[in-house]
Amino acid sequence: MEYQDNASPSDIVSGGFGVEILTFVDSAAQGANQPCREVIIWQNAGKTVKIGETAAAAASGPALNDSEAYLRLPISNTNLLYFGGTTGEKVNLLWRT
Repeated sequence: MEYQDNASPSDIVSGGFGVEILTFVDSAAQGANQPCREVIIWQNAGKTVKIGETAAAAASGPALNDSEAYLRLPISNTNLLYFGGTTGEKVNLLWRT
């Protein structure tokens, strides 16, 4: 399979999808246990979300801020994603199977 940029539709997913809205508790959040093939992540306007493979990594991980509309990741389960942010704020996931 060829690399596809973030704006191209993915040909590896079905029409099945759902949404998770995660609220930060103690500056951290983790995806629920949802099998998938792809996740699209976006944050609320004016907010910054950090992403990592563990809670500790997410606390200092790369940031997705409001200069990026969304981030698309190929991943097998939403519970493999950890996020860092401000307690009480939210991060949004759209998962696709």
